[in-house]
Amino acid sequence: MLVTIGWLAGCEGVTTGTEVARVSLQVSTDGAYAPVKFNLGPDMNPVAVNFRADFSQNPAEFGKYNTYRTTLSKDGSMVATRTININHPVGNPQDSAPPPTQTIHTLFYVDVQSAGEYELTITPVKPIAIMLGNTQADVRRNVRRPPQ
Repeated sequence: MLVTIGWLAGCEGVTTGTEVARVSLQVSTDGAYAPVKFNLGPDMNPVAVNFRADFSQNPAEFGKYNTYRTTLSKDGSMVATRTININHPVGNPQDSAPPPTQTIHTLFYVDVQSAGEYELTITPVKPIAIMLGNTQADVRRNVRRPPQ
C-alpha cells in the first residue's frame, strides 16, 4: 500500500482538478513541437500543464532519452520554463515483458495572473534519441499541488 501512495504522490497534475483542454502536438523533423495555445484565467488556479506521449517499442531506443526546454508564455513574456528529460525505460532483464508504452509528465504548476491566451513551446535541447508518438499536451484547472 505504501508503494501505491508514493507513486501517486507526484501525480497531482494528472489526477486532480478538471481537464479543460487537450491538443495533439505536431512534431517537426528536428524534434521540436509546434507551439500550442490555451485560454487560461485566474479562476483556474492552480493550473497544471501536462505532456503525454507513446514510446516506440524499438529495442535500439530502450534506455535512451530526449531533453526538451519547455516554456509557457503570455503576450511574449515567459510565465514558466523548465528543462525535462523523457526517458525510454529499459525492459526488465529478469522478465520478458516489454517496457512501458506511454509516459505522462507534468510540465508546470502555475498560478496565472490574468486571463488570456497562453502559449506552450517544447523544443529539444540536443538531437532527439527516441521517437515519440501520439504526443499531446493537456491543461487541468484547480489542481492540487504536490507536497513540498
